[in-house]
Amino acid sequence: MFTVSDKIGSKYRFVVLCAQRTRQLLEGAEVRIESGFKKPAFLAIQEVLSDKVEWTVKETQPPALPESGEILQVEVGP
Repeated sequence: MFTVSDKIGSKYRFVVLCAQRTRQLLEGAEVRIESGFKKPAFLAIQEVLSDKVEWTVKETQPPALPESGEILQVEVGP
């Protein structure tokens, strides 16, 4: 097993980074490390763990909440 670095911070972020990098490799991106692996998913994992993939976290605004006093109603059928 391996551990996710503090830089990545989350195993979920790690999975997303690897998936996005795998897609890039499948679309023809250049491999950034020397490896005995040939499969794009394994290459992507090694690249992410070796800090060869640059990434940023996109800041987003949370969805707007209903104005105070507005009540959401849900109807359930019989």
